[in-house]
Amino acid sequence: MGRRTHDENRLSAAERRLIGIECLQWCANNAVYFLGLIGAATYDLAGTAFLVAAITLVRNLATSIGNFASGSVIDAIGPRKTTIIVCALTAVVSLAIGLAPITEISLMIAAFALGLSGGFLNTSTHAYPGYLVATLTGRQRLNGLMVLYSNIAFTLGPIFGGALVSTFSTQSVYLFMAVAMAAATVLAFGCHEELRPEHEEEAKTGVLSGMVDGARMTLRDHDLRLIFISGFLGFFAFGAFDSLESLFYRDVLEVDVMWLGWLSSVVGFTASIGAWLLTKLPDRMANLTLLLGSLLGVGVASMIYVGTDILAIAIVGQALNGLAWGFLEPLQMILVQEKAPIAYLGRIMGFVRFGLMSAGVLPLLAAPVLAEVFGVQAVLFTASCGIALVGAVFFFTQLRRVSRSRR
Repeated sequence: MGRRTHDENRLSAAERRLIGIECLQWCANNAVYFLGLIGAATYDLAGTAFLVAAITLVRNLATSIGNFASGSVIDAIGPRKTTIIVCALTAVVSLAIGLAPITEISLMIAAFALGLSGGFLNTSTHAYPGYLVATLTGRQRLNGLMVLYSNIAFTLGPIFGGALVSTFSTQSVYLFMAVAMAAATVLAFGCHEELRPEHEEEAKTGVLSGMVDGARMTLRDHDLRLIFISGFLGFFAFGAFDSLESLFYRDVLEVDVMWLGWLSSVVGFTASIGAWLLTKLPDRMANLTLLLGSLLGVGVASMIYVGTDILAIAIVGQALNGLAWGFLEPLQMILVQEKAPIAYLGRIMGFVRFGLMSAGVLPLLAAPVLAEVFGVQAVLFTASCGIALVGAVFFFTQLRRVSRSRR
């Protein structure tokens, strides 16, 4: 495996390009998700919870497929070629969707196409630092900075998208995505890998066998298994948010569609702060305990976010949510990159991402039915309690395990 000395004070050209790709895709994706998919279904089509849930279900299933299938592709051709192909295809698809009228069918097609491409691209960018940096310190810094800057972009995406849809049609956010992904394609051409597997033949595998390899290697390693299971159970309740969150804004907080963008920008801003703080921590603190504590923090913050009908409290909850996410997301990437052999990094990252994205499918289907009986807010608050409970169980169990190992 190749090696290079990582300059602690300066990013390489490839690292800067990777951060740029991540920023562009999150800026565009956040604008499209909140305004071009959920916002369009809720406001343009006056959709019910069932329509929002159906669109979100299609997107989540497509993302899960992309996550699972992308691992073998990344290990076979590398993250650079994977990123180039996916970004270019996404630009073309976004342009086509942006020129079409908004209907239930067009939103379903958009949800599937962008979910599939997003699954491939997110797995690729999450694995990419493992191909660029050899040291834990370097990976912690790069992953933290990726989340820092991408969350700034995540914040700006809905703001810019909100400005676009307040002046032009909702389809304008898809045209914005087409431009952003075309720019990401250009950046990806110069984002060359620095590290490669010692035995290139290990990376050559079919998609189906690659899926099995990713699952097998994840579940046989204690730390990878813990990352996967805690993430799956913790993210399980987020399916309720996927189908009900826009209705919470409309029916409980009683705010306009633009607040879908504005409040998500709060999350992006504070997540950037969390990711920046992570880059300042010693290497030894980038561990499972902090990861699981961050998951607990997301659950508690979500309870605050949806616990009242007061907009100011919802803003506070989202701010705390973002802060916890700023630790949680890069830590997941760092720990998988650290534990996974580089020849299998794509497949393992793909399986972990698949677990996170597929976790919310069942709650997404059940949430609209439960909301009809108990109300939108009650379902969201219960889901938030579930996230907090999972985080608490895994966090305190890990604390006891660490304590026993030190005796």
